[in-house]
Amino acid sequence: MPRPRLYAGADQPARLSLEIEAIRHRRQLIPIISQDILQMPFCAVTRLARSDGAHLPKVLVVAPLSSHFPILLRDLVLGLLPRFQVFMTDWVNARHVPAERGPFDLEENTSHIVEAMRALAPGLNVIALCQAGVPALVACAYHSDDDQDCAPRSLVLMAAPVDPVANLTRVSRLIRSRTLSWYERNVITRVPSPYVGKGRLVYPGSVQLLGLWAYLARHLREGGELLGKVLADDGADPVRFPFLDLYSAVMDLPAEVFLDIMRHIYQERTLVNGKLRARNQAVALQSIRTTALMTVEGENDDIAAPGQTQRAHDLCPSVPADARRRLVVPACGHFSLFHGAIWRTRVLPEVQAFIDRFGRTGTHAH
Repeated sequence: MPRPRLYAGADQPARLSLEIEAIRHRRQLIPIISQDILQMPFCAVTRLARSDGAHLPKVLVVAPLSSHFPILLRDLVLGLLPRFQVFMTDWVNARHVPAERGPFDLEENTSHIVEAMRALAPGLNVIALCQAGVPALVACAYHSDDDQDCAPRSLVLMAAPVDPVANLTRVSRLIRSRTLSWYERNVITRVPSPYVGKGRLVYPGSVQLLGLWAYLARHLREGGELLGKVLADDGADPVRFPFLDLYSAVMDLPAEVFLDIMRHIYQERTLVNGKLRARNQAVALQSIRTTALMTVEGENDDIAAPGQTQRAHDLCPSVPADARRRLVVPACGHFSLFHGAIWRTRVLPEVQAFIDRFGRTGTHAH
């Protein structure tokens, strides 16, 4: 798959490789094996693991459908690889998915995560980031209700807008200020010829990039988190994989899932209100009993502010009290939760400790 690069418009590929060939661990260079283990219409589940790591615990990283290629999470994956087999949802650029494959909405997004959890069960741990937090939580509830063996042993939600109203940010206010019909009229386009997805309705990466550059400009102006990333890139490999390249590598999203995210997560908050459905059945978050739950938030996150992710604890009353963890990272913005020094030194150790505690037995032994 192609190397990441600054946004290439309509020429962005279907997928981008994370290009992790080896890691240095305990003064040794250990090869990393990468292979697709599950293919679905809009997503491949990719396994990345040490060549000697078949015995290591399994972690599914659910990447968000935020228009970023999952390569934005490269630092996160690198941090996990010494201790875990990592499986990642590698979402496909909608421009390259034939229109005959049909629509892809939030319920279908959740179904893809349900299938990934089933394929990797039992003994699975899940880390879901940003927008992916809601469908991952719903998929966990689905398995908890339908087939307990497929429910993950631990679920870590990071910077996820479970309830955007719990602590409104500029981003969530802006999203909530516009109607769905405004989005349909102003940001949804149809994929032209000669692309494979010709005729498919999409939220184009080019529109998302305009928003990302505006967000970057504000941070540069106001001395926000991204100013630090620009002045002193603290990523794991800033020469080959500069943060700005990862930040600006964006794809087209299916229009249905984009509009559903606006509607269900930000505007109508159907998960919080108990009206969200998965696979034609109501979502029962109280079914989650044997999955330990951790929430991770950045004190200075101006996208999913503290409180938005923690709301998951209120919505999952059956999780035992000693199987919960709430982490708010001081002086940390949105992207530093999974990229750079704060991720490596302050977030990763906490996530590892949580998964080590519950990842083998779930909540049963606690």
